[in-house]
Formats: sequence, C-alpha cells, structure tokens
Amino acid sequence: MNKNDLRGFKQVFMFEFMTGIKKTGFKVFLAIICTLSFCYMPLMLIISNIKNSDDSSKNTQAISSIESVYIYDDSGIEIDFDSFKDNEVYKNVSFITDSEKSYDKAIDSFDKDTDIYNLIIKTEYDKQKGFDVYITRSPGSKIKDSELSDFEDAYVSFYREGVLKNLGVSEEDYEYLSKEFEVTVMKTDKEGNFYEDTGSISSGDYFVMLAGLMIVFMFINMSVGNVATSIATEKSSRVIEYLLTGTRPLALLSGKICARLLETLITTFAAYGCFFLSQLLCIIINAQNIVSSASSGNVVVVSSIWENITLSKLVITVLYFLAGLCLYSIIGALTGASVSKLDELQDAYKTFSFLLIICTYADMALIIMMLNMSGTEAFKNFIAICPFTGAFITPALILTGKISILTGLIALIVIVIAAVIIFILSSAVYESMLLFQGKRLKAKDVIKLMKKQVVV
Repeated sequence: MNKNDLRGFKQVFMFEFMTGIKKTGFKVFLAIICTLSFCYMPLMLIISNIKNSDDSSKNTQAISSIESVYIYDDSGIEIDFDSFKDNEVYKNVSFITDSEKSYDKAIDSFDKDTDIYNLIIKTEYDKQKGFDVYITRSPGSKIKDSELSDFEDAYVSFYREGVLKNLGVSEEDYEYLSKEFEVTVMKTDKEGNFYEDTGSISSGDYFVMLAGLMIVFMFINMSVGNVATSIATEKSSRVIEYLLTGTRPLALLSGKICARLLETLITTFAAYGCFFLSQLLCIIINAQNIVSSASSGNVVVVSSIWENITLSKLVITVLYFLAGLCLYSIIGALTGASVSKLDELQDAYKTFSFLLIICTYADMALIIMMLNMSGTEAFKNFIAICPFTGAFITPALILTGKISILTGLIALIVIVIAAVIIFILSSAVYESMLLFQGKRLKAKDVIKLMKKQVVV
C-alpha cells in the first residue's frame, strides 16, 4: 500500500459523511435514540414514584371486606387468633376456631351465595417441609385477589409471631437466625495473586450484557447495511465507473467505512450524553423534592454502573467497538461489491446475515450460561477473543468486568489484526469486484479472486 492508493480518500469521506448525516433516516434514528436515552431515567423515576404511592395507599387502605375466617389448625401450637384483630384493617373479622364441621365437610358445604366474604384456613406442620397453610374461598367469593394477597401476607406474619412466642424466640433473634450466608470463593492466578471467582452472573448483569449485545448489533447491522447499499447502488447505476477515474478503489473503500464509523460515533456519544444528562436531571429532581429513598434508588443503582467503569476499560471498549464495526463494514463492502444490480443485494445479504445470526446466538448462549452456571471461563474467553463473536459481546464484558483488562487487550489486538488482514485481502480484489458486471459473485468466487490476486 502506498500513498497513491488513498488518492481521493478525503473527497469520498466528506461526501459520504455529509450525505449520510443529511439523510432523513439518520436524523429520525438519532432523534429517536436520543429521546429514548434521555427519557429512560425520568420514566423509571415516575414508575418508582407511582409504586411508592401505591405502597403508601396500602398502608391506609379501608377496612377489609372479609367477614369470617374458619380456622382448622393441626400444627399443635396454641395461637390467639383474636389478637389478629389488633391490625386495624382486620378488626371486624371473626375467627371461628371451634366449628362443629370437619375441614372436608366445611369445604364441601362452602356456599357460593352466603359465604362470599368468608375464608377457610387449614394449617399443618411437617417435620421436613415445615408449615403448610391452605387458604380457601368460596366459588362465588367477592374478595378481590389483591385483598386476599394482603391478608395472606398479614396472616403469615401474624402466625410466625405466634410460633416464635410459643418457642420463646424474639423477633430480633429470628431475623438474626434467618440471615443468608454469603460465600465468596477466591482463586489464585499464576503469579499467586488472589481474585474473586464471580461464578454465575446476577440478573442485573444479565440484562446489562443482553442490552449491550443488542445495541452493538443494531449499530453494526445499520452501518453494514448503509455501506453495502451505497456500493451496490453506485454499481447498479454505473456511477462507480466514473468515480474510479479520479479515486482509487482503496480510497473508496476506506472513505465509506470511515464515514460510517464517524456517523456511529456521533450517534453513540449523543445517546450516552443524553442518558447521562437524564441521570443528572433525576438526581436534581430528587434533591429538590426530597423524595423517598426507594424512588431515588433507581438513579443510584444505575449511577453505580458508571462507578465501575475506569478510564482504561472505557478506552479499550471504544477502540474494540470501532474495530468490530470496521471489521463487519469491510465484509459489508465486499457484499455490496459482489452484485451488479441493486435487487440482487438482498440475496447476497443472506450469507452475511447467516454469519451475524450464528455469532449473535453464540453470544446469547454465553450470557445464558453465565446466568445459570459457573465454570464458563474457557468458553467466555473464546467468545471474547474471537473477532466475529467478540464484536458484539466483548464491549459489555469489559465494561461489566466479566473479563480482565488483559483479556480485553488481547481481544482488541486480535480483532485489529483480523480487521487489517481482511482489509488487505479485500483491497486486493475490491477493484475487480467493483468493475465486475454479470451474475452475482458468491463467497467462493470472491475467495478464488483473492487467491489469484495474492499470488500475483
């Protein structure tokens, strides 16, 4: 490659870039993604406030419509059910513990007309399973599901307190004994340094990586489609022959790809800028209105994501994202150059789409495996380092810390080398493909063409 091979690069780049950003589709897409990014956090805050208002309304809810509760307690524990009425909501509920009917007869005789506001509760104790509580309402019951759910929570809490009193255990002691054990497994690397074995990922990390995968896939697919369509349109209209008189094929290829890269960068930074501003706005609103801690929790949780992102992670992620975009854009340029007519592009795009689907499914399989099991280090490192699969998932893996900085650097070097090799091989056949007119070139035809050019 010499300087003459890039003759006309600046003109191609400026023309493609200015044409791209002036398109209505680009403006609409940029407006939509910026709006979604900016409105995401305020919407989360509004939903959280609505949830808090619903919770507060539950605390001041009206007297329960439940009239009578027939108790069949076979646990052998003495419970004072009348103390359940200390709860203001259930002060009018009658608890009947000495019914003459057996439990089975009571269930069979539950009238759908007269027992519409009554319940039957049976409690059993099993040494292995613990307490089993069965709550039954009549076929024609008018007790709402939400009201029954509230009653269930209140009854379980009340019954637990009764059990603790019988055992002589205080509520504080019970909470202490019920605490979960958190076990952290530590591993050592080859240098003898300890690090935490994260094992399977949390549901939060799962959604972050899945969202990152989908976003990167959207950007790459959009960029590749624009490059392929642009080249196919120029070939179909024979404009490419006039372009090649003053512009080298390599400059044409480089100019189009760089223009798409800059468009994607503008869109990405605009979206993340709007997202960051929305967080600042939510924090300011929370500070001014002094909303409850639960409603501000969403902002704090999402803001904590930024705390785990270091400068080195961010730089490697951005460079890797651009390298992956460049890699697939080169393949998209070859796809567009392989057809002579625009209506053949859809057929040529099938092979590329198959590659995208296989790589994306492999990435999704990794995310699902990381959610449900541990010990996926080998497969995770392979997916991250392989340039075709890593282009979609590695940026999210780096930002979330699921792979080390060293593994991220290795993956970056590999994808840059892969992009350079494909770029060199593509530049060898690009001019021949641009001037080719006839039946669509298939993948095997392009490979044969590459072999001939490389041998020469």
